[in-house]
Amino acid sequence: MENNFIIENLLQKEQGIRLEFKAQPNIDAIAKTITAFINTDGGDLIVGIDDDKRIIGIENAQQLSQSIQTALVEEIKPTAPISVQVIKYQGQDVILISVWEGAKKPYLYKGIIYNRIGQVSKTTTPDELTEMISQRKQADFHWERMPVLGAELTDLDTAEIEQTITLYKEYKKDAKIEDTEDFLIQVGLIQNGNITNACIVLFGKNPIQFIPQSRIRLTLYPSKKSGNQFIDDKIFEGNIFKNITAIFEYLDIVYGKSLSIKGVLRTDKSNYPVLALREGILNAIVHRNYNSVQGFMQISIYSDRTEISNYGNLPQGIKLSDLKIEHHSILRNPDIAQICFIRKYIEMLGSGTLRMIKDCKENKFRVPVWKEKDNTTTVTFPDVAHNRKDEGITEGITEGITEGITEGITDDVKDKITQILLVLHKEGGVRIVDIEKRIGIPAKSLERYIKQLKDAGIIEFKGANRTGGYYLTKKANDKIK
Repeated sequence: MENNFIIENLLQKEQGIRLEFKAQPNIDAIAKTITAFINTDGGDLIVGIDDDKRIIGIENAQQLSQSIQTALVEEIKPTAPISVQVIKYQGQDVILISVWEGAKKPYLYKGIIYNRIGQVSKTTTPDELTEMISQRKQADFHWERMPVLGAELTDLDTAEIEQTITLYKEYKKDAKIEDTEDFLIQVGLIQNGNITNACIVLFGKNPIQFIPQSRIRLTLYPSKKSGNQFIDDKIFEGNIFKNITAIFEYLDIVYGKSLSIKGVLRTDKSNYPVLALREGILNAIVHRNYNSVQGFMQISIYSDRTEISNYGNLPQGIKLSDLKIEHHSILRNPDIAQICFIRKYIEMLGSGTLRMIKDCKENKFRVPVWKEKDNTTTVTFPDVAHNRKDEGITEGITEGITEGITEGITDDVKDKITQILLVLHKEGGVRIVDIEKRIGIPAKSLERYIKQLKDAGIIEFKGANRTGGYYLTKKANDKIK
């Protein structure tokens, strides 16, 4: 069952500063513990398991989980990311509540501050409150919250902000927001009348105007080594949400999909562990070190692996070995992480690296490997390779086929026809709708190119109308060879 491995991992641990089990769903008791977690080191609370780790289960768990989340979000001040989900474990529904350590301490529940001492949640002492206030002051001088000189509201992507506001209102149902500026103030992305670094990275129309190190580079190399030779080299210079969309769309093309037919049904299967790559890229984007002008994020795709590299080492308190087990999550960029959580790019708090490992195993890939070197952190996905392993094929298509049928037309059209033929060479048996998904050429244009290729004897349709697809002809394959 999805995510039940997280419960299994947590049950291997004892209750303590970051973990608590509760047999019954007492919202008041839950809220005190969650507030204490946020004020301390973050943590996980499982409802439906008793102190002896017996699985009690919860009735009407979905409805109850919504009530718990609403109560926590409305009653704990200031607002913090709180993940509440129902997980079926050993045939019983349990509720997992996860939180990060808060970046705006102290947090209060019904006007009272709680913190965590061992496995007990207690009201905060004056000395502990002084320490929290000190941490809050230090956080306010964090890079994320520094003002961006010269930035105005007109420099922000209003559509992305509006979309975020809609989801924020779903999360915090009692939210009262006057306009986009009011929202940015409420979530701390405008401080003392100034737009912050985090705001520009998240919502800037052209963030590199102010923060050039926010670029993301993606390079496809033809072999197992990097160098001056590459198949493709892209720079993504948009805000976080624009970059995420563009990168994931591109990866679907780069890795490709496999088609299978069972009876009359056709199914697509991605040629890479989608969830694992998604988690890896999102982790890099959300947790990267934006502070240094030397900062970078690089996605390198080779013929035998994929690597995601970030400038900067892991946050202090996290070791490489921790990434393969349930571990303390330390946020380098809590403001950015909170908005990505609201946007549902982060589906649950913590356990991202464990989900990556699990997804790779389930999709028959070797597990990812993390390393630190020269102030750079890299995660490598063995065997997750691009679908352009033999550039000689492209050369054969260009010289052996397209030159003979595209004389007198633009290089752009020639390139599109080459992309179509690459898809057919790799997969075969695909339909126009499948090709459209792979390379993003509109169906009407594809129909025109397909007709041209059929008339030239380069491709042919095989099989029944509903289940068949296009293939390269023997004549085309001979020319490529």
